[in-house]
Amino acid sequence: MTRPTPDPTTDHRAPTAPHTAAFFRLAEPGFLTIGGADRLDFIQRQTTNDVQRLAADAPLWSVLTSSTARILDVWGVVSLADAADHDAVGVITLPGRGAATAQYLQRHIFFMDKVTVTDSSAAYAQFDLFGAGEDHAPAGRELARWRLPLLGEGVRLVVPVEHADDLAHRLESAGVVALSDEAYEVRRVEAGRPGPARELTDDYTPLEMNLEAAVSDAKGCYTGQEVIARQITYDKVARRLVGLRLAALVTPGATVRVEGRSAGTITSAVESPAFGPIALAVLRRQYLESGTSVTVDSDAVDAVTGEVCALPFR
Repeated sequence: MTRPTPDPTTDHRAPTAPHTAAFFRLAEPGFLTIGGADRLDFIQRQTTNDVQRLAADAPLWSVLTSSTARILDVWGVVSLADAADHDAVGVITLPGRGAATAQYLQRHIFFMDKVTVTDSSAAYAQFDLFGAGEDHAPAGRELARWRLPLLGEGVRLVVPVEHADDLAHRLESAGVVALSDEAYEVRRVEAGRPGPARELTDDYTPLEMNLEAAVSDAKGCYTGQEVIARQITYDKVARRLVGLRLAALVTPGATVRVEGRSAGTITSAVESPAFGPIALAVLRRQYLESGTSVTVDSDAVDAVTGEVCALPFR
């Protein structure tokens, strides 16, 4: 497939090109404070990663899963050991999920648990930084309380809400581009990062979304563990998130086919200034090899052609 190369001097989408210094302030950021003597044990039995490894300088990602190991939320877990609420743990939720996840956890506190769950979302802003924008992240905790690496590209900063405008001003003054919603979506897909309402839903398990870094294969029992353990032990991950390079833009939800047979589904699709039309898709394991030719159902007369590629896009 031949694709035109965008001219960065004229293409209005150029600020979304990979490696451009850029930032995005998340809408509806979620942040929970989980306190009490049993806080770590409580989180340990709810999510996929080993939070006993949590340290003040070592936040980690974990996934809140259902009994069938489907994704309910994806967490950045941070230590509050050096804060006023030092006997608590902070949890960064997916955008828009703070209140719902707090209610879910409150329903799962056992009678004898010494645990409190508070929705502290209003107290913090969250920024994703990309490319050279990462170099402009505040040193130490001058403005940003926590810094977590993102899958594929970038870092997430968690900032007390009263410092959010100051941080945004500093970044823009340093030449870091503020991304629109559309441009942020392009950067996310280019990085191969699963997103809320697209891939991080209860349609999928963490391993299907390439979230191995958020899953411990050595910790004890947690909700959904049996399913994930079988997927790991017996190589039972039957489908995976992959990238598609395409001849034209397609629609999320469209069927992906290989030699006319249904192979999976488009979950996200964008027009990238660097790569042209691209998509994230969940495909069955026999179709995951890079270079596999696909077609995608389209409202147009002809299906859109493309090929499977590894993530992130390069």
